[in-house]
Amino acid sequence: MTQDERQIRALRAEWQNAVQSRDLDRTMATYYPGEEYLGFDVMPPFSFEGWESFRQNWITFFEMFDEDPVFEFKDMKVHCSGDVAFTTGFTRFMGSVAGNKIDLWTRETIGLRKLDGQWLMIHDHVSVPIDLKTGAGVTDYRP
Repeated sequence: MTQDERQIRALRAEWQNAVQSRDLDRTMATYYPGEEYLGFDVMPPFSFEGWESFRQNWITFFEMFDEDPVFEFKDMKVHCSGDVAFTTGFTRFMGSVAGNKIDLWTRETIGLRKLDGQWLMIHDHVSVPIDLKTGAGVTDYRP
């Protein structure tokens, strides 16, 4: 494992810990700052362009949960070259929203850039498979 891969895996672990404790500042510190940020998500408004809209999305996400959410990674692969990298894999999130239990596996691709020697996330794409017969998202998928 390269030094870059170790740093990226450590960044993802920091993200996991920050999000699970609903710590907005720590969560945002794992992302590349500024208006270059672009994200595609499974929850409305489904895409986020720019820092403030993305930050507001995290505030909304954290406020939805009755208790701290739990995240798990599976099959994460890291690909890097120079100051650009991406990860692929599955992310599970569990928790309770308005008394309803959530246990959902998503597919995730994260784009990263190195800024002053530190890897930060600059793009994320979170999705669920689609049942082409019904057009509905498959939320009970398990990798």
